[in-house]
Amino acid sequence: MTHHIWLLVGNDKLYQHPKQEMKRVLDVGTGTGIWAIDFADEHPEAYVIGVDLSPIQPVWVPPNSAFEVDDLEKGWTFTLPFDFIFFRSMIGSFRDWKKMVFRAFQNLEPGGYVEIQDNLYPLLGNDDTIQRTNILRWSELMVKAADAIGRPINVARDFKSMLAEAGFVDIVETKERVPMNRWPKDRRYKELGQWSCEMLSRGLEGISMDLLTRGLDMPADEVHVLLAGVRQDLLNTAIHGYWDTYGPSQTKRQV
Repeated sequence: MTHHIWLLVGNDKLYQHPKQEMKRVLDVGTGTGIWAIDFADEHPEAYVIGVDLSPIQPVWVPPNSAFEVDDLEKGWTFTLPFDFIFFRSMIGSFRDWKKMVFRAFQNLEPGGYVEIQDNLYPLLGNDDTIQRTNILRWSELMVKAADAIGRPINVARDFKSMLAEAGFVDIVETKERVPMNRWPKDRRYKELGQWSCEMLSRGLEGISMDLLTRGLDMPADEVHVLLAGVRQDLLNTAIHGYWDTYGPSQTKRQV
């Protein structure tokens, strides 16, 4: 579902940079591996490596792809550089984003590209209808909890400066609004909102319970009450909230 939303944001493109032929591609935090598999199918000339902490990828994959279980926060041990390194939906995963961006720079061929696609917390509003809502309070608490455990979720606006600091050139940053539900009149944004609402509804407890109880010491029953209110807000199209998404922040290493 996340993959589908990002395809909608990116106009059905797996990536946005202009490079056509790529020999080695790295998908950081590959998750189920769906992006890496789709990329491998689309680019048979490339060898795609997906890395994640969990071995949740399928067994049967394209012959030009592979998956590895590794913690890239502890170090990158690749022996050959990549033409393209891809990050998506990784907010909250790293303690030091600057270090991860610099490691990407170190492991990239001259002329190679990096793209980062992610969303920004907290929830933003098209007007004042998000004020005093459960979903706004929840998103602000999520930011505080993530900061408390040292894994921030409000870093997307800083990607451009991080890339520049690491040494990348020709940085292109795009920003898109993803509505929290079907409130927009525009057909495309209405569809984005529908998928966004469904995805958050399904994963709400999974992304919230541990973070809020561990980061802010919230009692579990208090979290359950809050999440019940968030689910109600998600179905309320009178609330005109949206998420800022930054994706891609594409850039290349100088030739």
